[in-house]
Amino acid sequence: MNYRPDFCPRLRSIDVLPFRWEGQEVFLLRDPFGFTEKTLIVPKILGPVLAALDGTHTLRDLQVIASRTLGQLVMLEDIEKFINTLDQHYFLEGHRFETLKREILAAFTESPLRPPSHAGKAYPADPAELKNFLADILARWPKREGFSPRALIAPHIDLNLGARGFAAAYQGLSWPEGARVVVLGTGHFLESPLSVLDKDFETPLGTVPCDREFIAELLEREPEARGDILGHRQEHAIEFQVIFLKYLLGDFRLVPILLASPTLETRAFLDRIASVLAELADQHTFFVAGVDFCHLGLRYGDPKPAGEAEKQKALLFDHELLRQILALNADGLYQTLLEDAENHKVCGFGPLYFLLQLLKNRPLTGKILHQEVVDFGPGSIVSFAAAALYDK
Repeated sequence: MNYRPDFCPRLRSIDVLPFRWEGQEVFLLRDPFGFTEKTLIVPKILGPVLAALDGTHTLRDLQVIASRTLGQLVMLEDIEKFINTLDQHYFLEGHRFETLKREILAAFTESPLRPPSHAGKAYPADPAELKNFLADILARWPKREGFSPRALIAPHIDLNLGARGFAAAYQGLSWPEGARVVVLGTGHFLESPLSVLDKDFETPLGTVPCDREFIAELLEREPEARGDILGHRQEHAIEFQVIFLKYLLGDFRLVPILLASPTLETRAFLDRIASVLAELADQHTFFVAGVDFCHLGLRYGDPKPAGEAEKQKALLFDHELLRQILALNADGLYQTLLEDAENHKVCGFGPLYFLLQLLKNRPLTGKILHQEVVDFGPGSIVSFAAAALYDK
């Protein structure tokens, strides 16, 4: 493709991950949204060029930046080749990527099914292997009988790293056959405040039907609740909960809802949807929030590595959040996390706040089941928890 010298390319919101490859410092470029499986390795020395792909620098600007960085003249045609490579990988904003996105959205919209995007990657795709995998995780928590809370808080972190958290949340779960389960998940890729998906979830253990009648009634009253359905396509926060629920319950009806973190502008909208959902929910409706808590360290933009001191800090902060959750204190949780957004970076803000808004008029009591913090890459940590809310 020919580019004008005044063309200003903009890199999409992709992962740019530093690592060593064949003894060299490089960046791995990949698409966390899953529009493309392609990856690209770029020498780390070209970091300033990548940083300048912000839609304000022309190709000639990039030529100057590359020449200064490398200490030698870089030809404009070399810049054009680099930009074309990025475009061929769908890493640039523009016509090529938008065409791909429209095609993927159309195919996803037309299908009645949501395929398992993480089967064979985060967990086994073979049914027998998956059953053994989940049984091994659940065995990490003491057996319990008749565990039937109204609502569960569970992790969505890597299933192996978060095994004890998942086990604490799901061991012995025994909701009634045919229960309606509203699963709230963090929308890591969501481009709307909230999104309800009316698609059945495929899993290696069988297809989980969504509660289409329930969802249709919600959408009839609040059409905007459909939101950015494409955010569900690659999201793991709900998918991880669904495989445990399918394994343990067998027959249940799913209401999958992704949420972004609330803002001053979106809070009223979320409150309105929560109010309608609370009105529609009956005694056969149960709730799961698939969330993680603090994200600290180099991976998450902090200036220094996270160590033992940060781990203790995260656990204390999480305990305060859990105290507010068990008290159904939606306002307190909202204020704490809104003011703290840049410090502890709690990615479960949206689902947790929405859950409390849903349940605020119910007589419930709660219990913290588990708290944990784990290393998640060099100098980085993630915390998570399991908790339950019971009918009084």
